[in-house]
Amino acid sequence: MDGLTNIDGLAEWIRSWGMLGVIGSILLNIAISVAGVLPSIFLSAANAVVFGLYGGFFLSLTGEVLGAGIAFFLYRYVIRKADRRKKLASFQWVAAINRATRVRKGLAVVLLRLNPLIPSGVINLGAAMTNMTFADFLLATLVGKIPSMVFETFVGHDLVYFGENKLRLVIALAAGALVFLLFWKRGKGQASQSE
Repeated sequence: MDGLTNIDGLAEWIRSWGMLGVIGSILLNIAISVAGVLPSIFLSAANAVVFGLYGGFFLSLTGEVLGAGIAFFLYRYVIRKADRRKKLASFQWVAAINRATRVRKGLAVVLLRLNPLIPSGVINLGAAMTNMTFADFLLATLVGKIPSMVFETFVGHDLVYFGENKLRLVIALAAGALVFLLFWKRGKGQASQSE
């Protein structure tokens, strides 16, 4: 885990792969997404350092979306193998999502992806428990991941090159803090209403 949190070390490691660095970075991002609990911001930052802001962004986004898709597929496969679909359909939230339109299901995934308080693995598992199609899940994940990948790429890059991008880093961190507070306050408000 320590190697995954050292941006400079991770960037050097990816650089040492030469042309295979692109494939290696995508595979590492897929592994992080499938694990579902590891933060990807350090890899996004390293990708931005090695491949530039735009190249790093697209590389990280590709790895994240592919990883989420593989996780969704694996979770759904395990659920089907364990023959748990009927049991899961009895959960109220699963039944509600299963009754929703394709657009509403996709919008739900997009909004959950925007929430910085919800781990990606939880969203992957939750979607796999519903009847959402794989294609709809991938599209919603792509749309929902874009803002977080922009944030992770720019913040990670600017932390490494702090002297060059102080103002952009401060603005990005302030915007990220604002989004975090909005979701946290909303979650806190919903929790107090349910009591």
